[in-house]
Amino acid sequence: MMRRHVTWWVLALLFCCGAVQAQMQELLSVQKLSPAEAVQLRELLAQEPPEGLSGKPLVDWFQRKDAAAFRLGEPAERERVLRQWVKAVPNTGSKWSLGAFLMDNSTSTAEGFALMEEVMQEEKHPVHMVRVRSRLALGFIEEHQLKKTQALLEEAEVILQRDFARFRNGAIGYWAVRAEIEFYRSKARLLWRQGRFDEALETARRSVNKGVDLKGLENFAVPRQVVYGRSWHAASAVEVAVILTRMGRLFDAEEALREAKAIYRDYQFTEDQMVFFYRWVADLYFAQSRYADSLKIANNVRAVQQRQGLSDGTAQSVFTRMRINSALIAQEKWADAAKEFESIDQAVGDNPRLKPIARMVDMRAMTYMNTGRLDEATRLFKATLDWATTNLGADHYFTAFKRGLYAVALSQDPAQQDLARREFERAIRGITAPDALSSNFEETPYRQGLKKLIFKSYVRLLSQVAGATGQEAAQAFMVSNHLISSSVQQAIGDAAARAAIKQPGLGQIARQDQDAKAELLTLYAYISEQSNGGEDKRNPEVVKAMRARMLELEAERRAFKTQIQKQYPEYFQLLQPKAPTPAEIAALLGPKEVFITLVPLDAETFVFGINREGQVIFHRSELKQVQVDDLVKKVRSTLDVAELGPKAPRFQFAEAHTLYQQLIQPLEGMLQGKDHLIVASSGSLGQLPLAVLPRQPWPSGSHAEAPWLAKDFALSHISSANAWASLKRLSHTPSGKAPLMAWGDPRFAATVASADAKTAQVRSVLNTRALRSSDLDKPAVDLVRYAELPPLPETRDEVLALAKVLKANPQSDVFLGERATRQSVLKANQDAVLADKQILVFATHGLLPGDLPRLSQPALAMASSADLNESPLLTLEDVLSLRLNADWVVLSACNTAGADGQVEEALSGLARGFFYAGSRSLLVTHWSVESESAMLLTTQTFEAYKGKADMTRSQALRQAMRHVMQMPQYSHPTFWAPYALVGEGGR
Repeated sequence: MMRRHVTWWVLALLFCCGAVQAQMQELLSVQKLSPAEAVQLRELLAQEPPEGLSGKPLVDWFQRKDAAAFRLGEPAERERVLRQWVKAVPNTGSKWSLGAFLMDNSTSTAEGFALMEEVMQEEKHPVHMVRVRSRLALGFIEEHQLKKTQALLEEAEVILQRDFARFRNGAIGYWAVRAEIEFYRSKARLLWRQGRFDEALETARRSVNKGVDLKGLENFAVPRQVVYGRSWHAASAVEVAVILTRMGRLFDAEEALREAKAIYRDYQFTEDQMVFFYRWVADLYFAQSRYADSLKIANNVRAVQQRQGLSDGTAQSVFTRMRINSALIAQEKWADAAKEFESIDQAVGDNPRLKPIARMVDMRAMTYMNTGRLDEATRLFKATLDWATTNLGADHYFTAFKRGLYAVALSQDPAQQDLARREFERAIRGITAPDALSSNFEETPYRQGLKKLIFKSYVRLLSQVAGATGQEAAQAFMVSNHLISSSVQQAIGDAAARAAIKQPGLGQIARQDQDAKAELLTLYAYISEQSNGGEDKRNPEVVKAMRARMLELEAERRAFKTQIQKQYPEYFQLLQPKAPTPAEIAALLGPKEVFITLVPLDAETFVFGINREGQVIFHRSELKQVQVDDLVKKVRSTLDVAELGPKAPRFQFAEAHTLYQQLIQPLEGMLQGKDHLIVASSGSLGQLPLAVLPRQPWPSGSHAEAPWLAKDFALSHISSANAWASLKRLSHTPSGKAPLMAWGDPRFAATVASADAKTAQVRSVLNTRALRSSDLDKPAVDLVRYAELPPLPETRDEVLALAKVLKANPQSDVFLGERATRQSVLKANQDAVLADKQILVFATHGLLPGDLPRLSQPALAMASSADLNESPLLTLEDVLSLRLNADWVVLSACNTAGADGQVEEALSGLARGFFYAGSRSLLVTHWSVESESAMLLTTQTFEAYKGKADMTRSQALRQAMRHVMQMPQYSHPTFWAPYALVGEGGR
């Protein structure tokens, strides 16, 4: 399974500090020290053991000194006290305390492990034999010594199964359950490090369940240990969320954090005692690209730590501030980030443990590059590139990524343009090569943003030397294809991997590949930590073993990729699409077709045109992305108005013509004698059918007489050039023989009858979607309750009318109301009925990730079932599993309006899914449609398509549009332009 993950420094936290131990300490010390208290604690630290003190009183005295050192935030003092304790009382308790402390200190880990192994040899009670093995296992996991970890946990499991049945009551019963919690949590950590995420999740949940058992035995424990036990229970619940995050199930992870917070609340922990928990909340929000929410949570954690008097030089404070800075940088708040770096550097000083981690090299270099410190940024990027080249190889994906960032810095220096271009070319070859081994580490949303920065910086550099044509234009076109498709590729990859696992043959290879990829995640995270430090800070033998394992896994993945590419080329192309060259696009074009790519960026918009003769036009428009967004928003404000009927406001001709001037008019010379435009675009342009752009100013004329682009050209929309090229190859295969299968008016509430008695004039759609609440005390179901989705009774007439026009059987080919279920779609697929249909219609809502709890991929809303275990959602993963031979898939109740480009990206993901399944094109709605005009558009389109053997899909839709716009009551584009053809517009 392909997964999104949090950034490298979060994994570094796991490598470099005992997160559970840190949580225990913060729970026991939450009050800010007064000057008088600080003096008292220092006096205690300065004392020598009283004469004659021994046994338990002496142990208690050392524990008080240890607590004093911790509360003062002085790890060096803690180490001194713990060493004194071991010297005075060399038993398993003192050795355990010092060993655990040293295991969490990267400068003394070997000694810490040695002490804990002594404890393991000396400890004879089965309960504590399990506990010490579990603690050592966590340490070995952080050192990536997974074989040792496996052996320890296998020993512990034998002891647990053999002896624990007799330890179920009294004080030893309490400790037995504590041992089980610790064991299952350590085992869960090992399993997810091995990429065995499903087993890890189940094991972590067992640890949480044991926490419930522990609660019933608290009367047998001292108060301090009760707090520790509760902390283990809560931390295990957080571990569930961490694993779900590793699996890419980010919305499930958020729900798990809600459950974890409920446990903290049940134990009456205060906000100040939940720093550990809130740091993971900040990490999850960062992984979800909710950078503002992540910053808010991290700042709250920082405020708590300051109230507690935590020193700025402690690891826990530094890790919190790194989260703050990451969120600032992700939001491009460069000046604030620069100040934060200066403050962190001052606090860390020369601390050998924290200084390498706090460098945050890539983020620091990005900050310097954007705050006038270009030379320093370039040096930092070059240093990490050199390290990666030496340790991983010059052409490794990780190295190519580092090279790309170095090239970005070079491109900002006028004296380094030639070098920048050479470095860009090599970097992009490495990033986009068919055998490139990208890891989950590179696939985080933030890393995807950096990858886009590399691509757009290279295109920008090429635009300065390319003119209108030439080799540079061809190269820029190919790179731009990666730019506009990368935002969709993650969802496609995730769903495709899940779907592949279920396919015989492919499933075994895909699972092995994903398991290897998951283990590489932790190895790459460790390597990133090393590159930040500039040297191997741990045991050289461990480092050597980790690199050897990394090379072994990469070799396995290359073999898997070769096998997949050879045996399952369509699946391989879906996962790792190859950008076609302009020459390859030209060879697929008809004599009257032009391929257009529109790439809005922060500082400009790039426009590409390619014709059958291989001519390439490369134009840089001054129109910035924010300006494109604003123009599209204004144009749409006079399109999504069908409910106003004849009172609809006049169309925004001026704004629409500005878009035409900037995006299409530069290609006018190429458009002469053509009649079909294939347009690849991204962002807000995906919310607008370009058919509504006027080719001339139209300040006062009628809507019917306006010079619409649709009057001169048929239009097809596509997510990227490689998607269109794949569809062109598919067009040579025969389509289904049977005319239609359709689903409409699904019953969203399982207990409510379908509203077929009365139909609305304007079809209901999901027009707005609330932002997700960052308050984990509130339920996540604030967004769209499934039973409350707007019903679609008017789609019955449209679906039945299409069935009549296409001569389909309404009894067997049309599914309405309670029959319009996900299961009916899957059954038709299983029975090979879908594969024989030329046209499929889904007259229902499209949903986004997050619209419903735990919905992590785009989906179509189908009818609810009385069986609560039966999902009503036809997800992207389901779509990828379909086997189609359809010319058309109609999505007639979607709405592309939405915040932050999520809707058009989700629609693009669904389109790619249907294309992979075997559909050649989609017919989708962009806004709420008026029922009668919508029915006219679809029926006229299919009548035209079926009526002439040489009628293409795009021309059929164009003909229907022109027919409807000539009707006086429907001359406004809100009525004739809601549908767009997405995909291959040919026959």
